[in-house]
Amino acid sequence: MRLSPIAAMAALALWSAIPGNAGAGPVTSPDESGVAIGVGLICNTPEQMQRLINLRNGGQQMPQAVNVVNNEAKDPRACGIAAVAFMSDKLVGMKEVDGKLVQIMRINVVAAFDGQHWSKVPAMTQYALIEPEGYSI
Repeated sequence: MRLSPIAAMAALALWSAIPGNAGAGPVTSPDESGVAIGVGLICNTPEQMQRLINLRNGGQQMPQAVNVVNNEAKDPRACGIAAVAFMSDKLVGMKEVDGKLVQIMRINVVAAFDGQHWSKVPAMTQYALIEPEGYSI
């Protein structure tokens, strides 16, 4: 469950306004069950995430890059900001965005925050942009 379009754009604008922000949000350490909580960019497919990164590295601001990917996918929610509880599944790749090394991770989302409440969701695979701890460029 991604944030509403208005809440998502506000969060995206605030997040992308931070100097040097690559789009990777804060992520908690996984608990004993392997579940972590994070706020950041997620996409439905690794190709959408790669396209978003390429647009960002090509000079587009994050809100515009998200709009391009969503328009190309003909899905206004293909990529966006989300607050989710998830389990990391697989490292898809590592890229540089805004001078920071980021991971493209396949994640299994188990719950989502809609701005007011957490709700369990049927397990869904998404692709997240995560800044790994201990790495910097």
